Amino acid sequence: METLHTQFSQALSNIEISDARRQRAIAAHTEIQDSLASDRTLRDWGINTRLIGSYSRHTAIHPGKDVDVFARLERLDTRANPEVVYQRVWEVLLARYGRRATRQARSIKVEFPSGTGIDTTFAVDAVPAVRSGDRWAIPAKDRSLWADSPSRWAVTDPERFGELSSDLNTADWSPTVRGQDAYKPVVKLMRQARETHLGDLKPGGLYIEFATYDVWNSRLASGSEWCQLLAVTLGAVASRFAAAPTKPLVDPGLGTPVDPRLDEAVWRSAAQTFRRLADLAEVALSADRCAAAAKWREILGTNARGQVLPLPPGCDARGFATTGIAGLAAPRPREAQSFG
Repeated sequence: METLHTQFSQALSNIEISDARRQRAIAAHTEIQDSLASDRTLRDWGINTRLIGSYSRHTAIHPGKDVDVFARLERLDTRANPEVVYQRVWEVLLARYGRRATRQARSIKVEFPSGTGIDTTFAVDAVPAVRSGDRWAIPAKDRSLWADSPSRWAVTDPERFGELSSDLNTADWSPTVRGQDAYKPVVKLMRQARETHLGDLKPGGLYIEFATYDVWNSRLASGSEWCQLLAVTLGAVASRFAAAPTKPLVDPGLGTPVDPRLDEAVWRSAAQTFRRLADLAEVALSADRCAAAAKWREILGTNARGQVLPLPPGCDARGFATTGIAGLAAPRPREAQSFG
């Protein structure tokens, strides 16, 4: 089996969020928190923001265009009117950011202009949240429910999912690769495969992460190299998607079916896509070095930095060995190194 350990290590580097972007996300979160905390009403409501989403879980991949901020109002609960709560957060951010702030279904999106040498598009989605027992609730996506409905708040617990993800990543039984905790890196590879082969189609990156958590937490992942773990995870996630119409995928933080739910046709299509990738991965595991690299490159695709998985020395992009005089490997120009 060709493990291509060096190439997978570089692939993980190529999909990593740059330090500049990560620091930018932290600075943007701090700025949003300061802006909201400047308002007396929000202070009275106990405003206390948290960075959530894939950034906080360390599962985001390049370019990491969106950052999620949980605007927790710690002195309010679901007795509050979501319209009143949302409107106050909106007014504060509108006053601070003007046209850079736009309304979303239940959050406020704030665009942050790019800086020299830093990746371009970048935005923060700030969503207000109130207490719901020992969890949190955000406004229902359907605004028609906000006026007077028992469903006007949607219970959520993104911070709990972050804790569970870290626990799984470091569990004694959880697979590692040469001493490195492997769950979160494999989540990133799965997100990259989803981005390459589904793009704007559903399920999105969060559902891919839920499914990956499901199969790893069920101890279905095995192997000691990135290629083995990615191959088995692709296959297990394909099977999980195929079962989702009758055995709903669960939000691990809540232990309840994912919301919003997806149509059976969406699950079926996603299952077929990931089954095709899993089959390709299985072939790659038994192929020679050059052919294996070509198949893994097909699975992981490209991002703004170029091909995610680099070619091994002496291989071409078609999966063939390059030969020179007397059958010796011909020298090839070095591939450009990724940056950021």
